[in-house]
Amino acid sequence: MWTRSCLILLACWLWGGFPLSAAELLERVTFEVHGDSRTVEGRVLVKAQDGGLLVQQRDGRLWTVTAETLTQRKATGQTFKPWTAAELGRQLKKELGPGFSILQNRHYVIASTANPRYSRWCGLMLERLHAAFVTYWKKRGRDLTSPEFPLSAVILRDRGEFGRFARLDAGSAAATAVGYYSVMSNRMVFFDIAAIPGQPMAKTPAEINRRLATVPLAVTTIVHEAVHQLAFNTGLNQRLADNPVWLTEGMAVYFETPDLRSRSGWRTIGRVNRTRLARFTEFSRSRRRPGSLKSLVCRDERFRQETSEVDAYAEAWALSYFLLKTQKPQYLRYLSTISAKPRLIWDTPARRQADFEAAFGDDWEGLEQRFLKYIRRVKSR
Repeated sequence: MWTRSCLILLACWLWGGFPLSAAELLERVTFEVHGDSRTVEGRVLVKAQDGGLLVQQRDGRLWTVTAETLTQRKATGQTFKPWTAAELGRQLKKELGPGFSILQNRHYVIASTANPRYSRWCGLMLERLHAAFVTYWKKRGRDLTSPEFPLSAVILRDRGEFGRFARLDAGSAAATAVGYYSVMSNRMVFFDIAAIPGQPMAKTPAEINRRLATVPLAVTTIVHEAVHQLAFNTGLNQRLADNPVWLTEGMAVYFETPDLRSRSGWRTIGRVNRTRLARFTEFSRSRRRPGSLKSLVCRDERFRQETSEVDAYAEAWALSYFLLKTQKPQYLRYLSTISAKPRLIWDTPARRQADFEAAFGDDWEGLEQRFLKYIRRVKSR
């Protein structure tokens, strides 16, 4: 939520900016950050009317540079090219320091201070999720784009180290979580949840699985954030665009329950999320109808307020489950509309409503009735 708030502020000074040509050149941009000078090499994605820039590094990291902080912009004469996985690994080692080891597999580059066995376990889990995620959407008629940048993750040794890292990287709110995905850096950050204070490191995948079985919600959080990273890197969501929170969070919750026993695939995609279902069932007794669905779709405030956040996530899961199970073509059409949104332009509630109605119709009361009837049947299964 803290990320979303920051992005809204960023849009204010970039409002009216325009995207540049797809054939970007590599530029060297120097700007001030908290009184210090920083120089990055990357492509300029957006140039605001007042001279501010949105710059993307070769690892995918985004930088917002205001006209007031920009000190120099210089062409390098080279074409922008994303770093390879090997180049990214070397850059992570340089950035994070010698205490980090680098693990590379087919789609991910992982920098870790954690138990190497746990890091390898996470790499395998992420690859399984990646394969299942792509297969799921392909079977439903939505081909995904290949990630332009290698997907990256940082795994810290324990919660204490994670908290210190997260506080500097993403703020105090992130430091209290189990893990997070940063839209700006395009990285996941989490810690070794299989580590038990005072006990030796887990030595086998089976032992890691046994330990993780005692903290299922922590594993769910890691999968949830990994789904966000996949969605933002395969064309389902656009970073720094107007992605309705019900859609992005509902999708992540739909995928979030892992199957630690499966070696061949992610068998739990689309399975009823019992935790979210129980919360929605309780919430539905007091939710205001039919305005609840419309407020969820058209505005994000309920996800930002402590008193309503958990219920909003539960309703986002329930709505996503209902639409994916009963109105798949309409859901895919709506998803395509959202995927095409431009960066740094935030829609009004009226625009949000129009986009939703273009896919699902304007009979909100009828949709509400069908939705609740369907979820009640899910409850009784």
